[in-house]
Amino acid sequence: MARQEMLNSHYSYKKKVYVGKMKRQGNQNSGIMAQMMYYMSESRLRGKIRRITDALEADPVDVQTLKELTISADGLITVDLRCKVWTKLLNVNAFEFSRNQAKKKDNSELKQFHEHKYWRQVNLDVDRSHRRFPAEMRASRRRSLQEQLVRVIMRVLCQNQDLHYYQGYHDVAVTLLLVVGEDLATALLEQMSLHQLRDFMEGTMEKTTKMLAFLHPIIEEADPELDDFLIRSEVGQVFALSWLITWYGHVLKDFATIVRLYDFFLATHPLMPVYFGAALVIRRRTDVLSGECEMSFVHHLLSRVPDDLPDYVEELITTAHSLFCKYPPEKLAGAVERYLKESMAVAKHKQFLRELEDQRPDSVLRQRRKQLALYTNNELEVSPNFQSPNQTNTYTKLAVWTLTATVGTMALYVLSSAKRWI
Repeated sequence: MARQEMLNSHYSYKKKVYVGKMKRQGNQNSGIMAQMMYYMSESRLRGKIRRITDALEADPVDVQTLKELTISADGLITVDLRCKVWTKLLNVNAFEFSRNQAKKKDNSELKQFHEHKYWRQVNLDVDRSHRRFPAEMRASRRRSLQEQLVRVIMRVLCQNQDLHYYQGYHDVAVTLLLVVGEDLATALLEQMSLHQLRDFMEGTMEKTTKMLAFLHPIIEEADPELDDFLIRSEVGQVFALSWLITWYGHVLKDFATIVRLYDFFLATHPLMPVYFGAALVIRRRTDVLSGECEMSFVHHLLSRVPDDLPDYVEELITTAHSLFCKYPPEKLAGAVERYLKESMAVAKHKQFLRELEDQRPDSVLRQRRKQLALYTNNELEVSPNFQSPNQTNTYTKLAVWTLTATVGTMALYVLSSAKRWI
């Protein structure tokens, strides 16, 4: 049940907030209102799940709506939806890939892995990746997943000889593996490597360094005083390197927050992780400006991601998206102009977006939707006696409605998260 509990955390933290308020206030009316707010939140999530499913079933798939819903609060909500939507955001045919991948698993593949120049380094990094797996996971299960992780990475590298492995790449791969499983993680990682992560996989770090250089122009536009302080401290932007190349997977402890960020980054521009980093630095302006204007102090402060970041991740996502809209990459002056001309990730992005528009809906998903609609309609039938205004009142109707919405949402969540990983 560990996976379900972990991925259900976005429900539990909201519930704790409202229950906590109810206890502190000791007021019955306030407690009732808090519970009603919680149930209405659950109803909102249920409505969002329906809208995501409708966009997936559209022919062609409504990618633009999927992006908007993915960016909005709570992201993709469930593991099941992430498996479906991530494939559409990366233009991966999940069913076709699974059939082709099954044919490739043989001894010749392992031999190819051993002969690859990055085989040893990949294994060393994966062996050190214990912290990326849940602490309560059985050792045997973790070892099995680490073996899968090596295969996922090596398949992508062997299939694309011009890609260079970098330390931190396994942090991206393990996030995909824990959400979608080995075969689909391979397909998603390959697409990410050819698009969003492409500049990190060059033979040198030149393009990665230039991408990091976007931090200062963004902060300068949004908060000139803070940027001036950072420049005088000579801190540079190396403190954000691990943020960028791992999509924050290496520096965050909360898995639900990590996958929420992956939702956001997959639905937006390849440079969005930099804008998110700028939003994080700006949010910490008080801590920065109140300290010494000295490189080691500022670097130490900013390189440590706050433990409470999950509490305000949605705020940071909103800020990052706003910064991108106000100060898009092509309008930022200085050294970043050359990067935009050289970046393969940026150059391919417009073509990649055009390719996303022609995807067809999954036939399996269409059938599941019909079954779910039939099930939902049967569950939500209400007797005429209940609807009679002579036998109930407005508050009772509202309470029952919100309770029904909650049960429906949680039923969808439990069904979609039933797969266990321990």
